[in-house]
Amino acid sequence: MNESVDIKKIKTKARKRLHGNYFNAVMSVLIYILIQIMCYVVARYIQAPAMTIFLSLLVTSLLYMGLLQIMIKIARNKNTTFSELFQRTDAFFRCAAITIIFLIINTIFLILEYTAINSLFIFITYQTDINLTLSSFMIVIGLLLSIAIAVFWIVLNLCLSQSYLILYDHENMSLGDIFRLSTDMMDGHKLDYILLCLSFIGWFILGIFTLGIIWLWIIPYMQVSKIEFYDKIKKDVKIEA
Repeated sequence: MNESVDIKKIKTKARKRLHGNYFNAVMSVLIYILIQIMCYVVARYIQAPAMTIFLSLLVTSLLYMGLLQIMIKIARNKNTTFSELFQRTDAFFRCAAITIIFLIINTIFLILEYTAINSLFIFITYQTDINLTLSSFMIVIGLLLSIAIAVFWIVLNLCLSQSYLILYDHENMSLGDIFRLSTDMMDGHKLDYILLCLSFIGWFILGIFTLGIIWLWIIPYMQVSKIEFYDKIKKDVKIEA
């Protein structure tokens, strides 16, 4: 059984790594967000909603690995600069492939969840028009189905959550192996990862009252913490050459 991760130690280590590196971390996040906003504005200007998705995918695939590289170097106590945001365009196609797979998975589950919840509302609304026993049974089935879909969706995203980090460390690994390795890494650590993410909710809520400005500091803190988490759990998994 894999050892539980100490979230407090993970976050403490992340803060230490970020000390003296916040300028590069904040600048890289700021530039990344500004480019994403520009893409959204352009799509709105030409009134093409589909273009928003395309441009967001393009920016993510071109720049996300660069942003990740900066955060990884900070977490691993290596020198970095925010200009590295533009230095990992070589990973464009593989990063795009992972992003598209995530997009497809989430779209499918959103459709399934919407269908289940919509069906549930229909049965609740018209339960007086049909047999009470049958309507009650269908309501229970609809409720259980919507919960099951949501749970499976969350678990699947947790299983694949380390994919981009694995891609960074293993550029030549196939996507199938990346997803399998991520699933193996997260075995026994899903709750740890959920608790790590939930521990930042207070900061993100506080960010609302600062018009999102504080998020420029919280996002690097969260990302470096996640990388520290990844570096911790990957030791539990044997990676075949």
